[in-house]
Amino acid sequence: MPVGVGITACGVGAWVLFGAMRTRRHPNELERLRRIRIHLVGRMGEATVEQADENTLHYSYQIAGVSYSTSQDIGQLEAHLPAQPHLLIGNALIKYHPQNPANSILICEHWSGLLAGRHSIKRGKASI
Repeated sequence: MPVGVGITACGVGAWVLFGAMRTRRHPNELERLRRIRIHLVGRMGEATVEQADENTLHYSYQIAGVSYSTSQDIGQLEAHLPAQPHLLIGNALIKYHPQNPANSILICEHWSGLLAGRHSIKRGKASI
């Protein structure tokens, strides 16, 4: 019986050590991965950008009769945006997750639905 307890203790210790050593992803990296996932699997729709500042785009859209009003943090995407954010206000395209339409993007590293103040994005193969 003591051998079984020792093996169990070693297993639990290894599991705790693995959990402590496992690297946790930074929130910015998690957000980047979310944007890319939606870009890869998302459906397109129409949206209206209602407000824009240096770090946030506020927009609204309607999917299957349900209205959504949300925002996207664009702080990491400033290289893909015009210098004057107010130029982005107006009509736009979104990509949204088919199983969760509230999960949407206006722009990511590989795609932009921003029509106003159009700014070119290097098109590349997106992968997670």
